[in-house]
Amino acid sequence: MKPMHLRHTDIRIQAERAWLDALLTFAPDVRGLIICAAPYIGHLRGSRDNYASGILHEAGYGTLLVSMLTPYEESRDPDVRYDVSLLGNRLNALLTWIDQQAGLSDMPLGLQATGTVVAASIRHLVREPHRVSALVSRAGRADLAGADPLRRLSVPILLQVPGEARDLLKPSQQAYAHLSGNKQWHEISNASAGFIEPGALESITREASDWFLQHLPARPLPPAAEDTPTA
Repeated sequence: MKPMHLRHTDIRIQAERAWLDALLTFAPDVRGLIICAAPYIGHLRGSRDNYASGILHEAGYGTLLVSMLTPYEESRDPDVRYDVSLLGNRLNALLTWIDQQAGLSDMPLGLQATGTVVAASIRHLVREPHRVSALVSRAGRADLAGADPLRRLSVPILLQVPGEARDLLKPSQQAYAHLSGNKQWHEISNASAGFIEPGALESITREASDWFLQHLPARPLPPAAEDTPTA
């Protein structure tokens, strides 16, 4: 694919009374936009999440890297990341913001979520299944979405589960069993929840990129210019 001239823009997106820190990496000729959402990401530009986003850029995608909680919330209330309803409302705010942006509103969308944001994403996509074309759960808590939303999810979902995170493995297996739509399971042996092992983060991000390439629709080409009549 030809190189793109990506622009990196720090932004803040309003979600009710909160302002979410985000980093938009975009060019007009990207093939789609991938929302990369985690409960909390400090220092977005210097984060491992942003480093991994580079692999999605290589595949031709723009990214919107978002910290779903504010620094104040993360430091003052360790349980707020388990408020699935709150995270769902903030995901809705992100999608509404995208709808209002010229150049973004017509983009095919993918969603790469981590932790409890996965549960919020599943619940939201059950209500609006056509808003996002594919979902990747990276060490996510899909089980917290509940059995009924898991059964009803129609958006293709890839579950990437670290084999060394034993507290995550069994709930993820149970959640996967409830899923009845297009689904794929990948247990990464010898990997921890943060995928800090050499090459682990790169490997799962390339797999996520392949998932989006498989399931996101191609952007429609602009209509051909009509021939100018000659005198």
